[in-house]
Amino acid sequence: MEIDYTPSKVCKNFMMSDSKMRVLMGPVGSGKSVASTFEVIRRASMQEPNKQGIRKSRVAIVRETARQLQDTTIKTFHDWFPPGVCGNYMRTTKTYFFQVGDVECEIMFRALDDSDDVANLNSLELTFAWFNECRDINPDIVDAMSKRIGRFPSAKDGGPTWFGMWGDTNPPTMDTWWYYQMEQLDPSDGVSFNDNGWDVFKQPSGRSSLAENIENLPEGYYDTQGRSEEYIRVYIDGEYGLSSAGQPVYKYFRPDYHMGEQTLRPIINGVRPIVIGMDLGLTPAAVIGQQDPRGRVLILNEAVSSDMGVQRFVRTILKPMIYEQYIGAPVLVVTDPAGVQRAQTDERSAVDIIKAEGLKVMPAKTNNVSARLSAVDDYLMRQVDGDSAFLLDPRCSKLKAAMMGGYRFHHKNGSIEKNKHSHVAEALQYLMLHINAIGEAGYALQKREVKRVAAGGWT
Repeated sequence: MEIDYTPSKVCKNFMMSDSKMRVLMGPVGSGKSVASTFEVIRRASMQEPNKQGIRKSRVAIVRETARQLQDTTIKTFHDWFPPGVCGNYMRTTKTYFFQVGDVECEIMFRALDDSDDVANLNSLELTFAWFNECRDINPDIVDAMSKRIGRFPSAKDGGPTWFGMWGDTNPPTMDTWWYYQMEQLDPSDGVSFNDNGWDVFKQPSGRSSLAENIENLPEGYYDTQGRSEEYIRVYIDGEYGLSSAGQPVYKYFRPDYHMGEQTLRPIINGVRPIVIGMDLGLTPAAVIGQQDPRGRVLILNEAVSSDMGVQRFVRTILKPMIYEQYIGAPVLVVTDPAGVQRAQTDERSAVDIIKAEGLKVMPAKTNNVSARLSAVDDYLMRQVDGDSAFLLDPRCSKLKAAMMGGYRFHHKNGSIEKNKHSHVAEALQYLMLHINAIGEAGYALQKREVKRVAAGGWT
């Protein structure tokens, strides 16, 4: 049989990946389930034939509820690969014995609200698995499934040519297990923990000129009229949902727009300074940045400590980083304004201590919260020649976690929540306060087109 299907750009990249764990994430209506349906058959067709010349595989397709499974997942599969044409579907067991040419794939549809289905999952021998709308799938099921894939066909029958599992989904809410998995973050501290974790293929916003599957949707499908801000964020723009614990402070931050794809390189010319914003206390944190000739702010690195004083932090963490990565460039440390105050246990202030370590240092001009936040937001909303004026190095995992919602407003009183993300977030603020205060007069900037854009324009 011949079927006319051409995947969109992101869907194609997703399907061509051999990653053992991957997620296709995007807005509603973007063709995720169809792409996953074809991925089942594509992988089945890629299985090496056994001695009898048959390409045999077995897959579990998992959805949260039986109703969702029947009304969406199974329906989509049957629409593209009708039973009777492509094999036999057993309604009682929700099993499709797909058979076209030399391809034989046992496709088992399973719902998590069915106790028999859940029990059955723990004893399956599978080639691969697909979690439809995976954000709704319990992590225990995912863990159990990871132990069942790669078991079919048996070694004596040639073994699986490829095995793995994938999911498709609308974006999950921040602070959920799936969010941390997809961002490869450790929930305990926001640091990257799994370099071989879930590869995420993110589709553009439904409002974007690059929106996928738009040709198959009715006119006005992504109309925002009457929609809540959260609905638009998740189901139209394809961004992570806001945590119930509180809204993120940096609501304009978009990782796909504001993060560099690779390590950012500093400009070492003896003229252009490296500016280090620094938050003090017993958990000092520093954010290292530089303004480039185009007027963009490049956030080059971060340094975060735990339970150490300023002197130890500067000596053991900050100065080695400076000498290794930024030697030859002028360096200025901009601290929390409280850094000029003497400590009870030391006659010297934090500024005095940093200065004694041989670094040029000054306190930020203000500690006003509104001014600090505005200094960051000003660059998050700014474009230079059509590019983001704020670019974050991918190594800055703790700052990324803070900006994506770890640094947030308290859901009850509206104040900024003091938590593990606060120190690095505030270090960034002191850096940006200085760059905003200097402005274009402080650097030899090339003449560029600079404008501010709305958040919706980034997607």
